[in-house]
Amino acid sequence: MSKSMDLRVVKTRRLIKDSFIELIEEKGFDNITINNISERAQINRSTFYLHYVDKYELLNKTIDDALEKLFSLVAPETHIRENKLEYNSFKENIETILETIAEDGCFYKTMLGKNGIINFRQKMESILQQKLGQSFQIQTLIPKELFLQLISSLYMGAIIWWLNNDMSYSSNFMAEQLVKMMTLEPIKIAGLISIED
Repeated sequence: MSKSMDLRVVKTRRLIKDSFIELIEEKGFDNITINNISERAQINRSTFYLHYVDKYELLNKTIDDALEKLFSLVAPETHIRENKLEYNSFKENIETILETIAEDGCFYKTMLGKNGIINFRQKMESILQQKLGQSFQIQTLIPKELFLQLISSLYMGAIIWWLNNDMSYSSNFMAEQLVKMMTLEPIKIAGLISIED
């Protein structure tokens, strides 16, 4: 395949994907037809079928590509050494992840929004837990499964809040806040003092 053909394929797939995401946000996945996607992307139906079997394959490919790109960046092992967390590299890693989400903000906001795909958040959380589980080879003070659930829920909650607020804070600022939540006790962050009876 020639370079110009490669570029044409990439451009067509980008048009299809962008049109697809816009339509999910507007109508929800179940209400979208191939005609809708083709019209929005300004291509023929036959062109769509050159690239995808149906809208389900398009959905799965779009999700898999995005999550593979995102979770290739999650690397806790790079900032945990001998049971010590390296604050700066941890923050830099989270910032890189948030920048990647911001680059494809429309996709993530749509997928996690009211017309998004129901199990998308669960899939993200599950992959994150798997990745963290492989990397955290340390003894936790609470059951490891609960620890991983709490960490992934914290990440997901922060990401969804950030997207819903139009990413009004920078990825650097959000990374700093997430690191604070991870390295300080929530009670201290709230300005409270814990008193034992």
